[in-house]
Amino acid sequence: MKKFLAVGLGILIAAGIVVYQNPQMRAWFERKTDQVLPASATEQTLYRWRDAHGEWHVSDTPPQGIKYETVRVPTNANVIPAEQLTGKKSN
Repeated sequence: MKKFLAVGLGILIAAGIVVYQNPQMRAWFERKTDQVLPASATEQTLYRWRDAHGEWHVSDTPPQGIKYETVRVPTNANVIPAEQLTGKKSN
């Protein structure tokens, strides 16, 4: 019985790896997820602005009395590109 479960689990893991590494299958799953989940569940709105010294600031609440930009960030990503937040290209 344990061998049967171990083999079944191994097959499921192998199938998951194959599907994950296939770009078309991954794109299909992402499209299906976007259809099921509302944009509010997969995106967050951030606000960025420069202070008097030219430094960028980013917050999840808009500043009062300061001109700011709105940035939409996908929450299902592991990393937010720095250029998107700061406007500076990284080297």
